[in-house]
Amino acid sequence: MSSKDTNPNQLGDWQYLGREIWRRSWQPFKNVPFVFYVILAIICLGGLGIWVEVIKGQLGQTADNSGLLIALSTFFPALIGSASLQLILSSTGNSDKVLVSFSLLACFVSFFGVVLITVFYPVHPSWSLGAAVWFGIFAVWFWWFTNGDELTYQNAPIDAAAGGSTARAVKGNLSEFKVD
Repeated sequence: MSSKDTNPNQLGDWQYLGREIWRRSWQPFKNVPFVFYVILAIICLGGLGIWVEVIKGQLGQTADNSGLLIALSTFFPALIGSASLQLILSSTGNSDKVLVSFSLLACFVSFFGVVLITVFYPVHPSWSLGAAVWFGIFAVWFWWFTNGDELTYQNAPIDAAAGGSTARAVKGNLSEFKVD
């Protein structure tokens, strides 16, 4: 999709948001460094507290899931909150109020999710744990959505910093250029 296809001035806000969600959800799969970063840094290392609690549960070291719930309930708000602020800062520079609004919505949903999970855990522990898992999945997707366009995680050509390949034709004309 070209930038013309996702220009909020040419589309309605809802259509623009839908196209951005679709594009940012699927396009990053083409970037191997990005996918490896998400798996290694975000899921494995960022979720290390979750993995420790899962392993403890599998080894029979804990009888309840409260440690896992705490690990999940600290993982997803931190990831959604940081990705929300990043999306707000990058979208504000582009005057993209649609993505700023979407980011704020994700941040508030995350906050209320933590509150509801904490309040309802004593009454409905399995539902609360399930909700925390889904919020964790949403958090990883939201980070993916926010960072999918970042050049940091893309495989850029080696000569990109120098302005591109030196073998390409140079624009302009030097026919009237004179050196004294």
